[in-house]
Amino acid sequence: MMPSMDMSLLKRLTGAPGVSGFEAPVRKIVRDALKGLSTDFSTDQMGNLTARVPGPGPKLLLDAHMDEVGFLVRHIDKDGFLRLISLGSIDPRVVYGQTMIVHGAKLLRGIVGSVPPHILGGDDEKKKTVPMEELFVDLGLPAEEVRRLVAVGDPAMFDSQWHENAHSIQSKALDDRIGLFIMIEALREAVHEKKDLPCDLYLLASAQEEVGLRGAGPAARRMEPDLVLALEGTVANDLPGVPDHHILSRINKGPEIRLSDARFLADRAWAGFIISLAQDAGLPHQVVVKKAGGTNAAALQVEGQGARAAALSVPVRYIHAPTGITSIPDIAAAISLTARVILNAGRFWNEVSPDKAG
Repeated sequence: MMPSMDMSLLKRLTGAPGVSGFEAPVRKIVRDALKGLSTDFSTDQMGNLTARVPGPGPKLLLDAHMDEVGFLVRHIDKDGFLRLISLGSIDPRVVYGQTMIVHGAKLLRGIVGSVPPHILGGDDEKKKTVPMEELFVDLGLPAEEVRRLVAVGDPAMFDSQWHENAHSIQSKALDDRIGLFIMIEALREAVHEKKDLPCDLYLLASAQEEVGLRGAGPAARRMEPDLVLALEGTVANDLPGVPDHHILSRINKGPEIRLSDARFLADRAWAGFIISLAQDAGLPHQVVVKKAGGTNAAALQVEGQGARAAALSVPVRYIHAPTGITSIPDIAAAISLTARVILNAGRFWNEVSPDKAG
């Protein structure tokens, strides 16, 4: 029997700081977790970490990105208040009043503030969402100390606590530390079942996805994979007031197997094969077609000579907010399905290889 999931690893991954361009703490956790599973590691100029488990058969690339949405300090005013820009897509409505951690000369905790709503002019002004450029971080320190400890360009991130119950997890950065966790745990499960894998497996912990899928392209050009599976945390909007036909994915219904998004069309043979693996194993899953969002699958699919690409995502409520909620059974199903992908990639490639494609 396969050992249970190492939830302490997911807790370490989500707790690590890693806004786009500052992924080093996450990279170290991933590398340490993979040390017993691979001895072939490389880190490129973009900060992407690649681990390889060589084997016969097609070159299979599993990708999950290390970075989380966050902020950079863009200005320090005369009174010591910090102005920020966002890294990645963040709704300003979820920022005001939050606790922020600024990574300056030391870790500094502050509160995101704006002009208090009760002293704004009229009702229309009070109803407006405060844009990012009008929000500021108050560190509660004298201005001269702020200027000594903080510099323009320092990263900042939401301060969020991990909470776990029997059904779900609440944490920051589930997009996409959950994908990294699935990648590592699925490899453990696959190796536990079959020591010699039937594919040439590459694991990519990619950088700077949240700012334009920037890390994945150079990595794909270097590896030139045959098959790609991007592992993600995705939007679950199964919430009160959302009509059924507007719901993109639901928690507790299994991982999402995505056929399309705003930037991507999955290879239908490869995605269909993954769907059949889920069906054959009795694993819950959701087949999703949408025209919103995007993953590294879009970049990995078209780089180099091109690859057959699919995307497998775990639904997360309140994604890109200070804290998200996801389902533990959904994570377990995603791990089992990804392990089956690793173990059966060679069979798929034998059935639908380029010279047999119609």
